[in-house]
Amino acid sequence: MIGDFGAANDAQRSVADRMCRYRKRHPFDHVVTTGDNIYPDGDPARFEAAFFEPYDCLLARGVEWHAALGNHDIIFDDGRSELSEPAFGMPRRNYVYRLLGLRLVVVNSNALDYEWLADATRARVEDRWTIVAFHHPVFSAGLHGSTPGFRPSLPRLFQRRGVDLVLNGHDHLYLATKKLRGIRYVVTGGGGATLYPCNPRWFVAFCIPRHHFLYVSLFADRIEVKAIPLTGPPFHAFSTRGL
Repeated sequence: MIGDFGAANDAQRSVADRMCRYRKRHPFDHVVTTGDNIYPDGDPARFEAAFFEPYDCLLARGVEWHAALGNHDIIFDDGRSELSEPAFGMPRRNYVYRLLGLRLVVVNSNALDYEWLADATRARVEDRWTIVAFHHPVFSAGLHGSTPGFRPSLPRLFQRRGVDLVLNGHDHLYLATKKLRGIRYVVTGGGGATLYPCNPRWFVAFCIPRHHFLYVSLFADRIEVKAIPLTGPPFHAFSTRGL
């Protein structure tokens, strides 16, 4: 998982390099984004510098991307350029990707379609885990803060549908909430853009302004999430079974 990353700056390249190094000992074949894939406006003229060059070591090895649209991505041509570029892995603005018991629900939170989301989060028999990813955070302690209008309807929906994990971006930091209605909400917006400070909020379990990506592992009985910095071991980790 990575969010708020497409700045074509040294911080983005450092996170990308760490992803490539980390993959040598901790394999992964998929990258999911929480949006703001191309700063400042989603212009395709920026794709090479802000996407293809930094992540060449992943793309060249067949790593698949499953991107969400952020607010910066839709400034140019309403995001159509990113949607039409196969490397971002967005078949449409809202979509579901399934793999080995995982149901990944990727949502366009620039224009939230609640009815689509309510239907997309209905589990099938083969769905063991449900992760929902979109840009604007349900709960955040950063500069933008929690998104107006998302509460209480989204937490109630996610609880009814048995969602296991919600991943957002928009605020340029790392944040993990306490378990709220049994669900952990994570803001992963440290992929390269300038960092934002954390503010004290009642729902926060851990918050830090730090560049990072998330390494998410699915097991039969749990999901494990590790926040990976530019160097060194994970600076935070949790399981869906508890902190």
